[in-house]
Amino acid sequence: MPYDTAVQDHAEQYAAAHQGRHPYTDCWPWAQGILAWADQNTGRPKSTLGNRPLVSEGEAGHLVAALAEALRLSMVSYQCPIGDLDLDYVRKELWYWTHGQDYPAPGTAGWPAPTGPYTGVWHALFLAPDAGLRQRASLDAGDLLRALLHHTAARPHLPEEAVLRLTAYRLETTDKTYVALAEAAPSLGITGPVEVRDPLFHRGVEGLTTIRQR
Repeated sequence: MPYDTAVQDHAEQYAAAHQGRHPYTDCWPWAQGILAWADQNTGRPKSTLGNRPLVSEGEAGHLVAALAEALRLSMVSYQCPIGDLDLDYVRKELWYWTHGQDYPAPGTAGWPAPTGPYTGVWHALFLAPDAGLRQRASLDAGDLLRALLHHTAARPHLPEEAVLRLTAYRLETTDKTYVALAEAAPSLGITGPVEVRDPLFHRGVEGLTTIRQR
């Protein structure tokens, strides 16, 4: 897709439908939940780079910023609300933006900085002189998202009979099925309503409340 104005256009459209909030602002609690989940349940899986811990405590803010940006950019790329994001796609998205040759640089018109309360943290990571910092953070975020994908794919909040009904509905209406971020909400401590295109696409997930996309 062309990225000349896509990120900014999405931000403006999102803000118009969500009381002026930037999408990055709404991605932040999810990113915090992912990191907290990993700390509590996996001890943070090792990075693919040299079997080192994902981040030091001092870099935790960078990792939350990277996770939030992975979600935000995925919403742009796949044109869907946050609850409908395919976790398998999200885990790769930020890597493309930080390592790909055909993607805009952060801070440019094609990849503008967010507005809102977490702008400073975004700047500290994505506008840092060391490009390796954001590339490393994107890899670490991808590793966490992969761990979350595997956990959520086991359907911990979905009874077996509900899994069968849900899979059948997804295949009938979209001809595909995948692990959606909304299904991870109970594991991440997201208790408020999660915005999705079709609430029936996520029915039966224990602890999940959905609302139709605004």
